[in-house]
Amino acid sequence: MKVSPGFNDQLMAMAAHRYCLGRASYIVGSCLEWLRNTWADFSGDTRRVMVRDTAEAIMGGNAGHDMDVRGWRDFLAWAFADLSDADKAWVRQAVAHKNKPWPLDKESADV
Repeated sequence: MKVSPGFNDQLMAMAAHRYCLGRASYIVGSCLEWLRNTWADFSGDTRRVMVRDTAEAIMGGNAGHDMDVRGWRDFLAWAFADLSDADKAWVRQAVAHKNKPWPLDKESADV
């Protein structure tokens, strides 16, 4: 599926991602595959928000069962690595209020 650069398309992509976060069903794997396959089609803002939302869900314990959390953590590592340094800093700042370990730190990755 090719996501057009339109505003509504970007919003719908974020909505689909948010819907899948925390689910415990086949939809998580399908969403993770879809995100990786369409990542290049998303705007920088959309990518940054999805990375932030994924980090927040993991940090808050709202990313599903253990196997789902592992999938979201793998996606987070992959997507975070793709961000610019400025976007990485934005995401880290955006989740700092959680006062929880960064989900990609080794200590917090033991799920």
